[in-house]
Amino acid sequence: METAQGSLFNMTPPMRLVLFLGLTGISMILGALISFSLVAAMLHIGFNDIQKIILEPAYASTAQFANALASIIAFGLPSLAVAFFTKGKLAENMGFTPIKQVHQISLVVFLALAGLILSGALGSLTEKIPTTISFKNWADGLEAQYKKALLSMTQMHSFIDLLVALLAVAIVPAIVEELYFRGALQKTLTDWTSKPFISILVTALFFSAIHFSYFGFLSRMALGILLGFIYEFTKTIWLPILLHFINNGIAIVTLYVVKNNPASIEKTLDENLPIYWGLIALVIIYILLINLKKISNHAGLEKSI
Repeated sequence: METAQGSLFNMTPPMRLVLFLGLTGISMILGALISFSLVAAMLHIGFNDIQKIILEPAYASTAQFANALASIIAFGLPSLAVAFFTKGKLAENMGFTPIKQVHQISLVVFLALAGLILSGALGSLTEKIPTTISFKNWADGLEAQYKKALLSMTQMHSFIDLLVALLAVAIVPAIVEELYFRGALQKTLTDWTSKPFISILVTALFFSAIHFSYFGFLSRMALGILLGFIYEFTKTIWLPILLHFINNGIAIVTLYVVKNNPASIEKTLDENLPIYWGLIALVIIYILLINLKKISNHAGLEKSI
């Protein structure tokens, strides 16, 4: 949809940010209400019982459905609104531009693998940061809740269960979260400040904070920065979605492989890597990002010529 200069559909970046933040609060409440209402109706239970029931392994598919629907509403509505009130075509404003070169895909796959190594090392680093006992107890509580919710949504007994989990826990979050954080928030901040690095950093900070995990904070922030650079260099949302999906998908597939071994499941959720592996991963990520920027700029130049 092409919009006119100076119209309501060409909001300034600060106004788009205000709209984005306001709709974020509304859409998160709306997403929770709608998904919880449907779950209550499907299971014939009251609202007060939903949180307890939905964490039981027997209701894994219901938890997946509720999580996916809540994510679509919470992250999708603000992203769509920001794109709608930006000058230009709606799809392009959301980041849905073609991938310029196949080589970009291979680089992003290697970046995803290097990013997983970096995340594991940052998990080890986080555990070494000194904290008070009360803070650690609070952080442990958050982590326990996260693990319980994740395991409730990844009860997989067949290959079909794996495919459903990949759709609900890997694909849907990868799409809607990238539209929200990179396609809407990062783009709006960059349009406003003309400082891509600051926009990437702020977006990554928010991206990590909204997951409510202390032990995973540095890991998710590093992932957010990596996703931000990929979007900034390539100007397409498809590649951040790809990396985000690989990151989520590997975790789901790993849990499926060890599904019959409780000790392996616990190890998979808790396992970190030595810090020096993170330093190696950083070097690899830097080289890969430089190459991604180079071929993306070259592809843009070819299109321009």
